[in-house]
Amino acid sequence: MAVSYTHDPDLLFLEHCSEHQLTVLTHILTHGSNGKPRLTSSLLKNKEFTSLEGQPDQHQRSWRLIAGELQHYGGDSIANKIRGHGKAYRAILLDVCKQLKLKSDKEIPTWRIEQTLLEHFLRNAWQKMDDDQKQAFFDAIEKKRMEIEALLPQLMEDPKLAQGVSHLLADELTRILRTQAALKVLTRGVMRGVGLAGPIGAAFTGITTLSGSASRVTIPAVLHVACLRRINFADELVTHQQHESQPAAEQDGQ
Repeated sequence: MAVSYTHDPDLLFLEHCSEHQLTVLTHILTHGSNGKPRLTSSLLKNKEFTSLEGQPDQHQRSWRLIAGELQHYGGDSIANKIRGHGKAYRAILLDVCKQLKLKSDKEIPTWRIEQTLLEHFLRNAWQKMDDDQKQAFFDAIEKKRMEIEALLPQLMEDPKLAQGVSHLLADELTRILRTQAALKVLTRGVMRGVGLAGPIGAAFTGITTLSGSASRVTIPAVLHVACLRRINFADELVTHQQHESQPAAEQDGQ
């Protein structure tokens, strides 16, 4: 199936992301946790994308194709064929929240839903990390060690914290952090993984498709997109947050 991108206001910011940031997102979409290409990837078969291989800005020039790949994974394959495109990012985000049993208000802005998801993710991942892994996280965000609840309020204001989450999604801790999200799906009794040793291998083998979404792709991809939004647009998001917290009368007077 060809990569088809549908205009999506929540993904337009990808145009302004760095080559490295988009390379990491692309790898999440196109490769499995074992490093092998996904057979279901359309992007890796796309001539426009592959023709740019070796170019220093391959991913920046292909941001629409990358966004289309995410939309493709977010939608059911049959539904994608019927409508000719994948699912909007916001709908994928809400699907991920539902899969993780995370309540989300459908009326609030996308960035606020992402904020709730990131906080939920960090709280649960923190419980699975050992001291060395936690220290690696603090090293990545250049902060002294502190309790997770003291750290979470800084998630919106400090792009380095989002960079730390992105760092963990991309390095060796991925097996723990991404699996933590997958295991929450497993605990619902929907899938049972076999074939790899231990609970981590079982989780990744067993997660295939849930409610039309390839959750082993969309969960880490959505988390990474949420991080990228904060890394690149932290100031704008803080302004939005401050504006929302102002009394209505005060806003009218501005």
